[in-house]
Amino acid sequence: MVTSSEKSSSASRRLRTVANVDENIKAARKKALDHQNMIEKLAEPLYAVSEKLSVLDHAQASVSTASERKIKSLTDGLEKKIEKLKEDTAAKIEQIKVDTKAKIESLQSEQHSAENDLSIEYAEAIVQFSLGGSPADLSTVLGVSVREAKNLIETSKADLEKAGISVTSPLSSPTTAAPDEDKVVATKAADDTMQQSA
Repeated sequence: MVTSSEKSSSASRRLRTVANVDENIKAARKKALDHQNMIEKLAEPLYAVSEKLSVLDHAQASVSTASERKIKSLTDGLEKKIEKLKEDTAAKIEQIKVDTKAKIESLQSEQHSAENDLSIEYAEAIVQFSLGGSPADLSTVLGVSVREAKNLIETSKADLEKAGISVTSPLSSPTTAAPDEDKVVATKAADDTMQQSA
């Protein structure tokens, strides 16, 4: 059976134990706070450096982004200029082709006209020669056979007849004007153009 004295002693020990727990908790809490304050104090330089690094990283990122935007803008602008240059060049090439074709056609037309005039003039000269000289004489002058000279006289007469031109005397003036100098020049220019094209 527990006496009253023993009960009092047990209660006293519990009170002391509770008080010790409270003191231990308070001491541990204070120690933890002191340690946390010490860690934060020690970490302050690290925080400062970290903040500076963050500022530098942000500045570098800003510069990099600005540079990328500028490069992209220049690249896009260059591509547009290149595309515009291609379009302009293609248009100029097509126009040059059109102009060249028109010039060649004009020169060919002038050349054809000049050749016709020269053919008529040559035919007149052949017929006029035949009125005063023989086919043999013509063959000697041209360096062809007599037969070829006769054929040339006949074809020349047929050409003149088709053109409505008559030659009555070797001394008579031609009834058609000789091709003017411009047509002769045009013929030469056309020949040069065709040779360059070849």
